[in-house]
Amino acid sequence: MKKTILVMATAISLFACSNPQATTTANSDDAMMAEFRENAKVTTAVFEAFANKDLQTWGSYVSDTLKAHGAGYGLEATIGKEELMQRLAGLHSIVNNIKANDIQLYPGLDSVTFKPSGDVRAYVRWTDDGINGAKIEHKYYGVFKFNKDHKIIDTDEFFDISGVIKAATEPKK
Repeated sequence: MKKTILVMATAISLFACSNPQATTTANSDDAMMAEFRENAKVTTAVFEAFANKDLQTWGSYVSDTLKAHGAGYGLEATIGKEELMQRLAGLHSIVNNIKANDIQLYPGLDSVTFKPSGDVRAYVRWTDDGINGAKIEHKYYGVFKFNKDHKIIDTDEFFDISGVIKAATEPKK
């Protein structure tokens, strides 16, 4: 009987001292990093489709319920997928030879826990040629949120779109 009580006390002590939340959190972090890796592949594919001026492929990675937050001054209002595609087509009409260089993708973080959320933060140096012959290089930062199907549902972009438009269209000096 003493051995049974001793074994039970030892077992209870072991279970009481373990931290099940830490195990769950670690597994959750791993799962969210796996989500990030899948979503990072989508982000890279979106950049490639944009650079190739292939908005049909670009659109296949984007949810029909997209909420996009533009980079331009006065473009603070959220727009949807169709309007964003129109803006991208407009950009395609003034730049050629588009390349995403030095792509750096990092996990998005939950704003409360600062743990990986599965989302993607992207830092990119873009180069392109303006229709006026100008060689353009610009920095870009974007935050992409995804649904469970790995489609982009929200974008928040930061770059000097007005400067790109001006550089691509003004007569060269």
